[in-house]
Amino acid sequence: MLRTVITEGGFAQAAKALHRSQSSVSYAVGRLQEALGVRLLEIRGRRAVLTDAGATLLGEASPLIDELSRLEDRTRALAAGEDLRIRLLVDSIFPRPSLFAALKAFAGMHPHVEVHLRETVRLTPRDVDGDAFDLAVLIAEPGERGATIVSNVPLIAVAHADHPLVRPETPPNAANLNRCLRVEIRGTEQGQLDDNGKIWWMSTVEAAIEAVRAGLCYGWLPRHLVREHLDSGTLVALPLERGGTRNIPLGLLFGNGHRGRGQAVERLARLLAAEDTGSPPGDGEAG
Repeated sequence: MLRTVITEGGFAQAAKALHRSQSSVSYAVGRLQEALGVRLLEIRGRRAVLTDAGATLLGEASPLIDELSRLEDRTRALAAGEDLRIRLLVDSIFPRPSLFAALKAFAGMHPHVEVHLRETVRLTPRDVDGDAFDLAVLIAEPGERGATIVSNVPLIAVAHADHPLVRPETPPNAANLNRCLRVEIRGTEQGQLDDNGKIWWMSTVEAAIEAVRAGLCYGWLPRHLVREHLDSGTLVALPLERGGTRNIPLGLLFGNGHRGRGQAVERLARLLAAEDTGSPPGDGEAG
C-alpha cells in the first residue's frame, strides 16, 4: 500500500487505484509508521513523497513484495488448474523475431507461467518423446502426430559470390554440385552422420551460414536468415534448373500431457501460429 501511495502520488489516488477508501489507506500507512517507529512519508504540496528512511525501507521491501505478488498469482493459477510451466521445443529455422514476439506477448498475459525453451535442429515428431514437451514447433508433415502446419520456411541454394559454382565455366549442374563441398545442418540428437567427405555437418544454422560466407562450400539455407547477405551481394542464389528452393514445413504440436491442462499452453500455441512470418503453404517466400 505504501508503494501505491508513492507511485500514484497521494492517498486519494492510491485509494482509487486500490479500490479502497482514502481513510483506510491513510490509516494503514499510519499503522505501518507506528509499528516501525519511523516516519515514512511527508507531504510536499499535493504529493506524498518518501522520507530517507521510507525510501530505504521500501527499496529493501519491494523485491519481497514483488515475489509475494508473483507467488499469489501462481497459487491462484494452480488452484484454477492453469499451467505453471510450459516445456517448449522450437526448431532453429523458425524465425526468431516471431518466436520472441510470441513469448513476449505470452509473458504479458501469463506472467506466472515459466516457459522452458529448448531449440532443436531438424527434429521431427518421430524423433522426440511426447512426454518430454508440452508444445513444439518441429519439421513435420501435415497431420503427422496431430501437427498443424504453421509455416513453410524456404531454404535456398546459395554460395559465396566468388565460389566456383557462380562462375560461368562451372555452372551449378548436377556434376559440378557433386564435386563441390556442401554444408548440411543436422542436430547431434539424430545419430550417426554420413561420413561423406563432400559434406560438412553443422549443428547450428549460424555455423552453416558462416561456412558458406567464407567461400568454403555451398548449401541450402533459410531465406530469411541470408537475405541480408544476398542483398549485399556477399552470397548468390544458385540458378539451379530444379531444387533451388526447398520449402521446409514446420508443424505445431502438443505433447502427450496436453489433455486436461489449463489454457496457457493453448494461448501460447495460438500466439506462435499468429506470429509466424514464414510462407503460407504453397508460397515460396518467407518473412
